[in-house]
Amino acid sequence: MDTGLSRLFHHRSDKRSLGTRTVGTKVLVYDVVTSTNDLALFLAENGEPPGTILFAHSQTHGRGRLGNTWSSPHGKGIYCSLILRPDIEIGLMPLVTLTAALAVVSALKAIHVGDVSIKWPNDVYAGAGKIAGILTEMHLEGGRPGFVIVGIGLNVNNQKDELPVGAASVRQVLKREFDIADLFHIIIKDLDRYYTDLLEGRTQELLHKIKEASGLVLGERVRVENAHEIIEGYAVDFEENGSLVIRLDNGCSRAVHAGHLTTCAKNGIG
Repeated sequence: MDTGLSRLFHHRSDKRSLGTRTVGTKVLVYDVVTSTNDLALFLAENGEPPGTILFAHSQTHGRGRLGNTWSSPHGKGIYCSLILRPDIEIGLMPLVTLTAALAVVSALKAIHVGDVSIKWPNDVYAGAGKIAGILTEMHLEGGRPGFVIVGIGLNVNNQKDELPVGAASVRQVLKREFDIADLFHIIIKDLDRYYTDLLEGRTQELLHKIKEASGLVLGERVRVENAHEIIEGYAVDFEENGSLVIRLDNGCSRAVHAGHLTTCAKNGIG
């Protein structure tokens, strides 16, 4: 299927071709790469400007969080990475991931993919199926974010038998194929808008949208596992930086920045 990327990015070095201010000011399109995040890291370390997007038709070693892989069959999905150099405090970095997830949710809703939501901190679900994942990798310079790589993987035209267990795709939900270039364009325009809000300090407005898009019901009992510990309690709020606030069984509250979240059988604050 013709993804139309040559049409969409014919003037890819000109930001007006995508109608954006900060994201998508330059777009590099590849047929096959090992990982768009790995390539973006290499380019960022060698001075590639912020706003550059790397798009690949397929990845041989697509990466997810916690060492997981991202299935990237040729011409079936959106596999891209953004190079950003945000002038924000390091404590706000969780919002970068959630901002990308919000852009994906917004774009999917715009094309009538139903029951779509953010699964904190970095996934997007359509119903019970994972349809997209965000992989954010930060590199510090002098204690502040020097550059940030934001990878987005989105299942678009995968048929059911082409999807991993527990995954979903746009095609599966809509019962038809969807133009990858058009969907990518919508995502980048939404991400540019939300990322501009973040850079210009409109974090409260941004966080409100993220809460609305979240599939997590505040008050649910949750379990968060990371490399160091397991935290269990009731999800009570999101902090301004996007961290999840969990009320522990001892009555204390913890702000959790990342980890694998599951909801527990017992719900409601007791």
